[in-house]
Amino acid sequence: MLRRCLALAFVASCTCFAPPMFTREFAPRSRAAGRGMPLRLFARHDDPASKAGRRDVLGWMTVGVASALLQGYQPPPAEAVISDFAKLRELEELQAEIFEQSVPSVCFISTEYTSMAQQLNLDSNSLPKGVGSGFVWDDKGHIVTNFHVINKVDSAMVVLTKTDGTTEKYKAKLTGVDPDKDIAVLKIDAPASLLKKLPVGDSSKIRVGQFSFAIGNPFGQDHTLTSGIISGKNREITAPTGRKIKGVIQTDAAINPGNSGGPLLNSQGQLIGINTASLGAGVSAGVGFAVPIDLAVPTIEQLIEFGQVQRAILGISYLERVPTASESERSGIPRIEKGIVVLEVPPNSPAAAAGMIAVKRSKDPKSKPELGDVIVGIDKYEIKDPLDLSAVLAKYKPGNKVSVKVLRGPEQTPQTLALTLGAFQGSAFTKLENERGADFAAKGTPLNVPLSEIAPAITPRMPSAN
Repeated sequence: MLRRCLALAFVASCTCFAPPMFTREFAPRSRAAGRGMPLRLFARHDDPASKAGRRDVLGWMTVGVASALLQGYQPPPAEAVISDFAKLRELEELQAEIFEQSVPSVCFISTEYTSMAQQLNLDSNSLPKGVGSGFVWDDKGHIVTNFHVINKVDSAMVVLTKTDGTTEKYKAKLTGVDPDKDIAVLKIDAPASLLKKLPVGDSSKIRVGQFSFAIGNPFGQDHTLTSGIISGKNREITAPTGRKIKGVIQTDAAINPGNSGGPLLNSQGQLIGINTASLGAGVSAGVGFAVPIDLAVPTIEQLIEFGQVQRAILGISYLERVPTASESERSGIPRIEKGIVVLEVPPNSPAAAAGMIAVKRSKDPKSKPELGDVIVGIDKYEIKDPLDLSAVLAKYKPGNKVSVKVLRGPEQTPQTLALTLGAFQGSAFTKLENERGADFAAKGTPLNVPLSEIAPAITPRMPSAN
């Protein structure tokens, strides 16, 4: 078919090469066998007195190419066409099966922001209800979603769909959050018979070009299936905290507001990622991102077991980047080329126990602060910036003992501190009831992560008549 289309395109282009024309019928050799087709070609009158011009030469070259393309052309047999339709039907059946088997595992999550409206002196109805997606993780009622779906909410309702299409609604409790990976785990009191978990795949083995399927609730349109391919691997996106999430999956399966927290599946219906973000300005632009399930599993398991991420910390606050020359001049903090400037060392923190010193601020507002410690290494690892610190701490567990190399004071005197790493425990700015109770929630450090745009439910409407 392609050969024939190309030939006809070449023949059509002949008309631009010869103004006065006559026609003759040209039949490829294959016509004798009954498989050819007559072809009318156009050429200039054969005038011996005139020389062949450039247009004539190009015209006959086009005829030659068309003839070559048509030599031996055979239409596809009917059996091949029927086979192609059968393969298409098989693909449709595969997609339908993936959707039907996954629907009971995918949750619709609706959220409310009543207290925020009160703080802003607004009618509670003036803030839209948020919508998001999630999926069943186990038969104990744990639901996985994105942190930004439940950030600062007053309540969250989880809707499960049964195999017969009916739904059940449950009030969600909070199990734990990891804003640095944009992951949250909720808990609902649903019977185990209703909790169908998705099979977990291996996101490390995905290949660009493989099929991908996203199921979620874009704009509140519950259980919407979109399909595409794995468009890229090892992408990088920014978490709500500003930290970078690396190794992210890129897909062109449509991911819109409301899809956040839903599953990204492979052609076997296995979970390979958590749909998290899109580059579209409010709608999908064909560039969506999912946190790979291999990266998410350790976080999910730790949140369920401990209610917090078992992430090793120094227990300090620090500058997120090295200050520029102008910032150094204004703040009074000496200019440094690399390392982590320690801003605060809270009492009872691992850093305080190790004797780490923060920037010293005078009570006199006119005086400039004095530099304390600058972290430049942990054990054998060099620390040049906050990204290095995050990567190095990920190699350790809470309770591990490390040697922290610092440059102390304005003189930048080298020091080595023996430090026992602590554990991160954060609590979200949300009024959701904690699965482990109020006392457990009160122990955590509140994480005041800025609220991103609320994904609202939208009711489709017919366009107005002209």
